[in-house]
Amino acid sequence: MTTPQRMCAGCRERAAKDALVRLVWDGETSVVVDLHQRLPGRGVYLHPACAARALKSRAIGRGLRRNLDGKEVGNVLATLPVG
Repeated sequence: MTTPQRMCAGCRERAAKDALVRLVWDGETSVVVDLHQRLPGRGVYLHPACAARALKSRAIGRGLRRNLDGKEVGNVLATLPVG
């Protein structure tokens, strides 16, 4: 059985889905971390270590097709474990 692959929004490299963190729009006001990778809607995958690069390039907003507040997204990304 093959492992699903996803592209990291920060470094643009492919990796196993379970090695990446998924971010989704909560449908109301903000971006949330989808811990179980099962929330509905568009998602953006990234390595926790690539969070700063994804924020700087605004890749998260493009992937979610939303105009996002960089400061708010930065607060969400700050909760991710770096590794």
